[in-house]
Amino acid sequence: MISRMGPLERLRNIYRDPGRRKKLYVFLVCLFLSAFFWLFIKLSREAQAVIERPLVVSQIPPDVVIGQQSHSRIQLTIQTTGARLLASRYFRSDDTLFVDAGSFGRTSRGGELWHFVTAAQMRSALSGQLDGGRSLTGIWPDTVFVNLAYASQKKVPVRLNANFSFERRFGQYGEVRLVPDSVMVRGPRQIVDTLQAISTESLLFENLSHTIEQKVELQNPAFGQGLTLETQQASLTLPVEEFTEISVELGLSVLCQHQSGEVHNLRLFPNRVTVTCLVALKDYNRVEPSLFVAHVICPNDGLPESNRLEVLVETFPDFVTIQNIRPATVEFLIME
Repeated sequence: MISRMGPLERLRNIYRDPGRRKKLYVFLVCLFLSAFFWLFIKLSREAQAVIERPLVVSQIPPDVVIGQQSHSRIQLTIQTTGARLLASRYFRSDDTLFVDAGSFGRTSRGGELWHFVTAAQMRSALSGQLDGGRSLTGIWPDTVFVNLAYASQKKVPVRLNANFSFERRFGQYGEVRLVPDSVMVRGPRQIVDTLQAISTESLLFENLSHTIEQKVELQNPAFGQGLTLETQQASLTLPVEEFTEISVELGLSVLCQHQSGEVHNLRLFPNRVTVTCLVALKDYNRVEPSLFVAHVICPNDGLPESNRLEVLVETFPDFVTIQNIRPATVEFLIME
């Protein structure tokens, strides 16, 4: 009967045999040395690689801003040994190339004045960042164009861009708060002068049953055109409370525009109404009839068009929402 052994079992047998184990060690050492020398030779040879660097315009006059920039990153073709390329890619920081705005040339593009920096100027600015073992063989793009615009700034309000819904019996309690509620913006004059507000990121809150407090991002409507914001975030507070209904009974008063005080020869039927309000549970005990005023407006002189008057409740606490008034109209009788 032929025995079939798997690879793991064969390896165990080799390891148990001292002669075979020694041959295995020699093979592994040779393999490691071969790989090491192969890698050493490869890394010692000259090679090329393309790396990216951010390009930032410095020394900009205070009365202007960058409206547009054709490229914010440049690609450099570097020639050096493989070991240096490996170190540049994985062990060096992403050095930023700063170019002085005072050294820019000028040209006309599409009827507009543009400034530009050439590959030779970028090569000169990069000379301090390249050591002796690396040489720069190419830059892309060969020219970077920058449009400078007169700067302006102003403070604009922050607007919440959100949709929200609440669980049953819960609702918004007071005003939504954004801190800051306005931000200073700076950018090209033609953009800043027409800007009315800065919106938050789009938000969606569903079935809320508790107060929301969180940071929200502000949206820059012209980021690529040189507009900057004083801050990038705002603190949002959306107060939420549980609500319930409460009813208060109120006596009716009569007000006339052509007379001062109340009219005593006008009788109302009924002369009391019930006002149903929505109030947060935390404010339930604050509700008192003395905080409400219900009245009707006396009919105009002459023959009235109807014998009923609308009930108005225009004075009530700011922490309640009136749901309904029963009855909404009352009959009246003018006494001789």
